[in-house]
Amino acid sequence: MNNSNLQHLHALCLQMHNEGKTPTVGILRAKAPFKVSVTEAIEAIKRFNANKPALDRHEGSASAPPHPELPPSRSDHLYERIENLEKEVDELKRVLQQLVNEKR
Repeated sequence: MNNSNLQHLHALCLQMHNEGKTPTVGILRAKAPFKVSVTEAIEAIKRFNANKPALDRHEGSASAPPHPELPPSRSDHLYERIENLEKEVDELKRVLQQLVNEKR
């Protein structure tokens, strides 16, 4: 197994781990963009698991997940703000267009 394939399989294991999934031979073989033997998948998972505790410690030090779920009330508030800002931008565009037309 070449080093490039092993690195790619390790990256797939990391991606699955970050998604909250446990890397398995079957999933790893299915997701790989190249043909992977069972022994290659096992080797990649072994290497991933050997480094996994370091990954878990690193994740534990992170302050928050990259995309936390917002409570519905907060989410609704943000959508409302976005709508209001879009209306203001439209109004500013209209006023700006009027000013440009007046100068002509």
